[in-house]
Amino acid sequence: MAGVTSLFQTETGSRAALRDLSDRGLVRVTGADRVRFLNGMLSNDVAKLAPGDASPMLQLDRKGHVQAELWVLAEPDAFLLDVAPGVEAELCAVLEKHIIADDVTLASATREVGQLGLEGPGAREAARRVGGADPQARRFETSSFRGGSLVWIAGGSLGDEGLRVLSPRALLPALRSELALPELSPEQIEALRIEAAIPKLGADLSPRNFPQEARLERAFSLAKGCYVGQEIVARIASRGAVNRLLVKLRTRALVAPGSEIRLADTVVGQVTSSAISSASGPIALGYVRVAEARAGIELEIGSTRGEIVEDYSRR
Repeated sequence: MAGVTSLFQTETGSRAALRDLSDRGLVRVTGADRVRFLNGMLSNDVAKLAPGDASPMLQLDRKGHVQAELWVLAEPDAFLLDVAPGVEAELCAVLEKHIIADDVTLASATREVGQLGLEGPGAREAARRVGGADPQARRFETSSFRGGSLVWIAGGSLGDEGLRVLSPRALLPALRSELALPELSPEQIEALRIEAAIPKLGADLSPRNFPQEARLERAFSLAKGCYVGQEIVARIASRGAVNRLLVKLRTRALVAPGSEIRLADTVVGQVTSSAISSASGPIALGYVRVAEARAGIELEIGSTRGEIVEDYSRR
């Protein structure tokens, strides 16, 4: 199967392309108690973050279910929460509810700051055209652009080889123009996302999912102290298994989200998202029972047939 890099070149004729990420929320957290407070509310280790670090995290409910997906950027005197689309208000409401006698303040920066994804293997080369920074993995750096400040975060939204950039919204048109990259269409974004098996909140991630079901191990810590949902996450890890896993599927024809996945006459899973990939043809993500999460098994998927691309049952 062709890789995501080949898909970029096939779809765009370029080694890099732009994705508008300005629907993501941005919340700045300040106050003397911000480290302790966020460390008890979010799934990864906030206390270990040094200025310039960026870490994926989750906000879980008390039953260990995923409620929000975000990145936390550590500034010298604050944290910037880069939040998945559509959940900023709900996340802030949950955090505010738990601020009792804590010196913690939340302030939205979403109206002032937008975000672009520079996706693909040529992302860093493109960033150099505008004097962009070159951060290492899980780091961010700043640069100047037309009198404003840009924040460059390692890792694109569709794979680790890209970059994300935070920019004052007033500078976004000029930044787009000087980057001179093709824009990814919604169809291309879905194909790239599913090729990379990246779950999407609201499609592949619901308030009923545990992090391990969606294979989000990099977004939570088992070593730090207590946080909301930690007991359930740790219990799942100690038992070594969940009942179902998010898997990547190759299908004979495009299938609709919600389609049943069957082995013989038994329902073993459900499709959560799908797309047509220029490199691979029809592809999908879906949850499948762990016992059946093996590559090469012929499955009935909706009204067509297909198979799981990788062997997830032994992970």
